Amino acid sequence: MPARPALILLSAAAMPVAADINYGGYVFGDDAFADRAQRNGAGSFFFNDATTVSEALVGFTPDSGLYNIGLGKNANDFTMFFDDVAAADGAGADIVLFDLRWSPDSYSIAVISGGVESAFLEYSYLDAIATGELQDDGVAEAFAFEIDLSDYGVATAEGIRFRSVFGDAQSGFAEGDPTMAGVLNPVPTPGALALLGTCGLLAGRRRR
Repeated sequence: MPARPALILLSAAAMPVAADINYGGYVFGDDAFADRAQRNGAGSFFFNDATTVSEALVGFTPDSGLYNIGLGKNANDFTMFFDDVAAADGAGADIVLFDLRWSPDSYSIAVISGGVESAFLEYSYLDAIATGELQDDGVAEAFAFEIDLSDYGVATAEGIRFRSVFGDAQSGFAEGDPTMAGVLNPVPTPGALALLGTCGLLAGRRRR
């Protein structure tokens, strides 16, 4: 039993309390935003105050992102991974994808749970929530797409995959402007739990 106190102390040291980030009526830990992003497939697209997909979508990036994905059949398929913390199914939204509204944008979104990708669900621009956060020198407002894991039938998710789809009748085509995504109900990822278990085992061995 003597190894337990060491494991608890080590776990607390390995998982520091994250500072809160308040944005658009949501509260996130500073480790709750995507840690990796990738483009799936070929095609051109545009950067908004960024030079790489990772720079555009990773972390807390309200003023940078991608714009007009899907316009004229440009590259329109991206994945964002949460490596620091995964999302757990709770009451209401569990993950939020933010879009800078240069135009009313709709999305198809899948979640990744245990390395398995779900089917895509449709998110209309009519369901997006105006956050009141003005970006790009006040030109574009950030809108929030709330993702509830219960809609996908999963308990946790460590990533989302998204595509821009046909928006309003005025635009007439897909032209999504994604900027960032954050986890609202964080839990340790499987990798973090494995690391904690290894550290705890080593601490126990040292004490013995």
